Amino acid sequence: MDRSICPLCGQQNDCYMENGKDPNNCWCKDVTFPEGLLLLVPEEARRQACICRSCAERYREKGEAFLSE
Repeated sequence: MDRSICPLCGQQNDCYMENGKDPNNCWCKDVTFPEGLLLLVPEEARRQACICRSCAERYREKGEAFLSE
């Protein structure tokens, strides 16, 4: 599993830790990930790969319907 890939859309997740940057400055520190979004992550990827900013934003706008876009 490539931990730098979003487990929902397959795009780069821009995870600071995976990119060798200070994780305390990562974009995700200012984002709340709803439980419903986290439950969409496949079991084998949970707590293994980060969701990307785009998926987090689209989920907030459209809920689970964003997956069918």
